[in-house]
Amino acid sequence: MPEDVDDMATKIWGLSKRAANYRPASKPEVRCEACKYMFPPLALGGCRLVRGVIQATATCDEFTPRVRQEAG
Repeated sequence: MPEDVDDMATKIWGLSKRAANYRPASKPEVRCEACKYMFPPLALGGCRLVRGVIQATATCDEFTPRVRQEAG
């Protein structure tokens, strides 16, 4: 198995909120609701990397923006 795939497999739901530095977001662009790992992107949801209930208005060190698909 490629190393990057193996790395991701061990990261899924593997982080505590403390380890991910989960905290209130300082600006809307970095909120969990805009992160590709949050599901569903509602007021409360889950995260593919961080354990527990996730608030859409929070953020963490693993934040990665969603890739928006353009119509066309």
